[in-house]
Amino acid sequence: GTFALYSLMCRNAKVSLTPSQQAEDKEVLNYRLEVPSSRLWQASTMKSMLENSIAAKYLLLFVTMLGTAMVIGDGILTPCIS
Repeated sequence: GTFALYSLMCRNAKVSLTPSQQAEDKEVLNYRLEVPSSRLWQASTMKSMLENSIAAKYLLLFVTMLGTAMVIGDGILTPCIS
């Protein structure tokens, strides 16, 4: 769940710390539409902030790794305690 969400964000926005995008993806990512609602405007603003901030990228990666480690740890420790 946690890693799948991070993977989806890396695929649809330039959030990954490693260059995993193809040349054709730049055309799609740079395409801008007029946003008809405030919710889409907020999402576009958040995407731009995540793409431009290196600190946000590291924080997102850290939270993803922590969440994944907690899920794996829970799956290992719960049967051992029972």
